[in-house]
Amino acid sequence: MTTDPGPLDGRTVAVTAERRHEEQARLFEKRGATVVHAPTMHTVDLSSDQALRDRTAAIIADPPDWTVATTGFGMRLWFEAADRWGLGDALGEALGRSGVVARGPKARSVCRQRGMDPAWTAPDESMPEVLAWLANQPGIADATVAVQLFDTADHPSTGELRSMARSVVDVPIYRWRLPDDRARVVELARRIVAREVDAVTFTSQPAVRFLHQIAGDAGLADAMVEAFNDGSVVPACVGPVCAEAGAEVGISTMVWPEQFRLVPMVRLVEEVLKGNGATRVRSKP
Repeated sequence: MTTDPGPLDGRTVAVTAERRHEEQARLFEKRGATVVHAPTMHTVDLSSDQALRDRTAAIIADPPDWTVATTGFGMRLWFEAADRWGLGDALGEALGRSGVVARGPKARSVCRQRGMDPAWTAPDESMPEVLAWLANQPGIADATVAVQLFDTADHPSTGELRSMARSVVDVPIYRWRLPDDRARVVELARRIVAREVDAVTFTSQPAVRFLHQIAGDAGLADAMVEAFNDGSVVPACVGPVCAEAGAEVGISTMVWPEQFRLVPMVRLVEEVLKGNGATRVRSKP
């Protein structure tokens, strides 16, 4: 009995994610693709740090006026850490007394699981939307805003918040760094330059930036960007926020799905590679 080839039979897709890469690989392999996994970043969990415990206790003692839930992953880690310290319920009560703003549906979902009903969720899952919404709230100039961060270096928005609010409390839950196995990333860059990969997927901004940085260290960055921009290799992002990092490094052909999620991204890659009229969406210049 013969098996019909999948829609991506003969295609090679590179996955740069560290988290959930197995799920992504399965989705592509079900479609017949060969998957290359080369994580371009490593996530450092800060939820066991004493600094986070101290900041959590301070927030419980003096709840903020507003709370910005930036990512579902970060909010979940924060509450899991608070639960270990016996502070989970108290943290939920403190944040629940504030006005909660979610950057996207995943953060909103975690908040609701912990008994908090966000006052507003950013439709396009971006921090500029959150800032614009908060700027229009009465009394924001006298307010304290707690912001759950996923990487302090990746949040220029906190400076803008400080200019509009009385005080801002940063709550970093995790940060990103370069991967341990950079040789694998250099090999991926070489394969992109050689057009041996049909598509590369990204699920975060650092995944794009670190790939470009490592490729640059190997003298491959310009040729890699050219392979993306001439249409030889499809650079696919989970959403427009992630795609902005591509624009920063000169990639003008980033694509992302209308729903900013993993499965729609995989489907979009399939449609683009099949040539079924899927539209390339260009990043902001």
